[in-house]
Amino acid sequence: MYEITMLLYSIWFQFQQIAPYWVSGLIAGSLVSVFLSDKITEKMTSLVSGKYNLIHVSLASFLGIVSPLCMYGTVPIIAALGLKGVSQHLLVTFMVSSILLNPNIFFLSFALGTNIALIRFVLCFLSGVLAGTLVYLFFRNKKFFNFEHFVPSQNSDTQQCKPKKRFFPNLFKAFRITAPYLLIGLTLTALFDRYVPSNWIAAMFGSKRGLGVLFATTLSIPMYACGGGTIPLIKAWMYAGMGAGDAMAFMLAGPAVKINNLSAVKMILGLKHFFIYLIYSFLFAILCGIIITIILNGSCYLFKEVS
Repeated sequence: MYEITMLLYSIWFQFQQIAPYWVSGLIAGSLVSVFLSDKITEKMTSLVSGKYNLIHVSLASFLGIVSPLCMYGTVPIIAALGLKGVSQHLLVTFMVSSILLNPNIFFLSFALGTNIALIRFVLCFLSGVLAGTLVYLFFRNKKFFNFEHFVPSQNSDTQQCKPKKRFFPNLFKAFRITAPYLLIGLTLTALFDRYVPSNWIAAMFGSKRGLGVLFATTLSIPMYACGGGTIPLIKAWMYAGMGAGDAMAFMLAGPAVKINNLSAVKMILGLKHFFIYLIYSFLFAILCGIIITIILNGSCYLFKEVS
């Protein structure tokens, strides 16, 4: 009984720290979904030029980040935009940044610290820009998406009633979807705090920082179920010795390889381009993790043994 009481107390303590960021993210995401989703789609539709334009690519990446839809909600939009003539490198840009970050997760990331949240935003933005640029360079005259058997559909949420009436149902929906994952994350964090010695984390991520980034990227495959649910766990890991570069590699690779996102991406990319997407996602996460580690600790520290 004592152990259960201590676990519940730990979960409640963690929730008090996370709750303000979670609620802020829910509200921000719902506001964008209700009042700005149509404008995001309209703005993307206006970017129909086939020529490369860094401003257009940057705008597409930013619109992907502020889009609050899950990947299964984003796929119909991408298909519809593609059929309307939006360049495929802009669609890739929008897709990649949308997968990596949304308003809810961005606000929740502030629980890890302002610097971490802002760095995450910048790297997710750059990931979309780089992905779109690479597609333009290497697939300019080749077909990257496959929309042949995909029937685009409008998001029914935007058709039913006036925005003000949709806000609270949308907010409740976001709460209902994210709350279970947050509870799982808080429970795992409480179990970690109580039963996993902190020196284990220091050993895994602190012995060799270069290998720590690789380990964090690999760990994201089975551990990243929901962005909100992983925030308290990452916070505990960082407190126990996980480096910022390792944490960032985890947060960049995790959304890209999350099962729900992978199955949605596979629908519109096909097998060959799907594997290209996976390779790009892993390499970008690893590279960013290493660069952050070098900047924060110096190149000599990257592969230095820590006793």
